Amino acid sequence: MIQRIIDKEIGNVKVNVVFVGEKRMRNLNKSYKSADYPTDVLTFVYQEDDIYAEIFVCPSIVEKNALKYKETFERELVRTLIHSCLHIAGYDHEMKDAGSKEMFEKQERYLRRLGLDDSSSIQGN
Repeated sequence: MIQRIIDKEIGNVKVNVVFVGEKRMRNLNKSYKSADYPTDVLTFVYQEDDIYAEIFVCPSIVEKNALKYKETFERELVRTLIHSCLHIAGYDHEMKDAGSKEMFEKQERYLRRLGLDDSSSIQGN
């Protein structure tokens, strides 16, 4: 699923997905973003032949976000991965502009295509 999005948005490149705990995510976030707390996802784009990018995901933070936003864990995880793929493709939301709006619209469109829109639930609710 994620590979199809990467293929569509970027092309045939290798992207690693790494799952980490809160301590490691906090250290990564502090080192690379000067933010002293764990976050749900960090994306690193290298554009190298052997590895184009890496996505670091902290499942416990994804789970906390799912509870906060009243989402299933799976839906929030998929949203997080799609979001990261769009960053790899060059989308950004730091500036609240048309590009930001396009990124979030595309993210939700991918969720719908995967059958994970607001009207469905992975757990059958």
